Amino acid sequence: MTIRCCLRPLFCVFFVLIFSSEAHSTSDKSESSRILVHTLRYMGTDYPNGVANGRIKDKEEYEEMLGFCASALKYYHENVNLWVPEDTLKIGGLIYRLDSLIHAFAPVGAVQVAADAAIVEVIRASGLMVSPTKYPNLLNGKAVFAANCAKCHGDKGFGDGKEGLKLDPRPRNLHEEPRMSLLSPFAVYNTVRCGVQGTGMKAHPELSDDEVWDVAFYVLTLRYEQNNDKGYTGQIFKNKFPSITLGQITTQSDKELTAAYHADKGDLAILRYNQPDNAKEQFIDAAIKYIDESMIASRDGNYEEAERLSTMAYLEGIEPIENQLRSTDPALMERLEEQMGNTRKALTGHQSLLAVNDSLKESKRLIIEASKSIITTPMSPLLAILMAISILLREGLEAFLVIMVIMGIIKASGLSSPMKYIHAGWIVAVLAGVIMWVIGGQLIQSHMAQVELMEGVIALVAVFMLLYIGFWLHGKSEVSKWKAYVTDKVKNITGTQSLIGLFALSFFVVFREVFESVLFLSAINIESGGKQEHAIILGVIIAFIIVIGMAWVLLKFSARLPIPKLFKISSIVMGALAVILAGKGIHSFQETGHLPIHGLTFLPRAELFELFGIFPTVETLIAQLLILGIVIYIMKYVNRTKIA
Repeated sequence: MTIRCCLRPLFCVFFVLIFSSEAHSTSDKSESSRILVHTLRYMGTDYPNGVANGRIKDKEEYEEMLGFCASALKYYHENVNLWVPEDTLKIGGLIYRLDSLIHAFAPVGAVQVAADAAIVEVIRASGLMVSPTKYPNLLNGKAVFAANCAKCHGDKGFGDGKEGLKLDPRPRNLHEEPRMSLLSPFAVYNTVRCGVQGTGMKAHPELSDDEVWDVAFYVLTLRYEQNNDKGYTGQIFKNKFPSITLGQITTQSDKELTAAYHADKGDLAILRYNQPDNAKEQFIDAAIKYIDESMIASRDGNYEEAERLSTMAYLEGIEPIENQLRSTDPALMERLEEQMGNTRKALTGHQSLLAVNDSLKESKRLIIEASKSIITTPMSPLLAILMAISILLREGLEAFLVIMVIMGIIKASGLSSPMKYIHAGWIVAVLAGVIMWVIGGQLIQSHMAQVELMEGVIALVAVFMLLYIGFWLHGKSEVSKWKAYVTDKVKNITGTQSLIGLFALSFFVVFREVFESVLFLSAINIESGGKQEHAIILGVIIAFIIVIGMAWVLLKFSARLPIPKLFKISSIVMGALAVILAGKGIHSFQETGHLPIHGLTFLPRAELFELFGIFPTVETLIAQLLILGIVIYIMKYVNRTKIA
């Protein structure tokens, strides 16, 4: 272990020296290859606009096509040194053949086949990445489109933007079926990244790769209406596209998908709008698929293809979820990295078929083990119900006590008419909470692609609220302070006969508790991935019934409920929840790459630990210990404070 730690910096220096000398050429190679692929794709898809039935259909379109032929040949000759000689000759032959077909007014099908063949070879020879490393976010894509594309293409993509009206040729109508059905997200990505020569479509190097992928996927949704019935769309997606990968969705056009899956327009709409809840599972599935294909290639003696596929298994299957896995099980991630490196060495070293097969099997075993680590067991309905009850019972009891004080003062003053305003106030506050919950649920569903980041933000905000409001204000003679405050306010209000003031007081007293409850319940809901919403609602209903029952008993029989004891128990529960949410919140930020990860390999991974927000990283444990220390301090302080 010591030798390994000492040698690691030397290996880092070695690789920095190697890659620093190659980084620039690799970047140039990728960019040049991307421009060439983009040009070839444009030739294949736009050729029908200039030529039909062996004759020129549109002179300007055909002349533009000849210009692209010249550009493709130019890019090829400029980049001949970027590929190995065999690939250079093959790519050159395909591009020259495509050029001759276009000059000979060849049939559309022949030109498109030739263009596709050349594109495949350029991508293979250059190792060009043709798919995003994570599922694109359509909401972010819409925002990128509005900021960068709408001024020319129009808000809805009809090519009617104010600046676009001044351009010649006019911006493309992104609803035009014949052209758009031939484009894949990869083709749109290249257009946004590289621009189109001779048009107003400029390149956008200022956008990040994620932003370009987001807008590329968004553009292909513009021709479709979104179906918001998630149950129906999920079933159609599962039945129509059971084994489709993100790579296939990215590189295939709507026309190709229609042919491959017998998909109609409604099916394509579901596919293009798909924002999966299970992106992690999809990456794992992709990794396993590449490993299986690598096994087949190695058995056929094609070690070069097998090595490429095993590399893709890591780059497109494991690397996108590396942060999640490293923060959940750092020891497993280290073993998986080492094993997949050994597999590539076995393939590049042309070891025996038995050795290669064993290495691939071990890689697959570790990938399956990794899937169990990152795909956490969903929150059970019973746990969601109990957590919802514990939160609502605390907040509901306090709201009820304050409303009781208000009503008691009103009765003592001999007034009866203001009662309906008090009831109206707390009823409106509860309805406002329901609306907040519905909006929050829609927000969770629409941002499932960023669920880890949302979970982290909400969890940490909830921790702050739990500590500051749930303990400091509630525990510090909260009931007596509220009594004094309410008594003063009600006397002033009744003195001036301000019925609106009574309504407002009742509303804000209850809404304060409702707001806290919705925040904490949202944290539970997002932790469950939005799948335990019904259980949470059931918990809320049960808690509401309990609070109403206790209120009835108190009002009917004037029984003295052990309110301080109830508050003390609920404070312990909320303290435990604060510690749990602190761990889960920091873990979520680690999963999204916003916080560093320092794994503790000696700490075993267990689902029971994760249930309590305990993960084997330095950052999560420090955060939980800090919150636990604050909770213990506050609890001791509360114990020394007499609650009236």
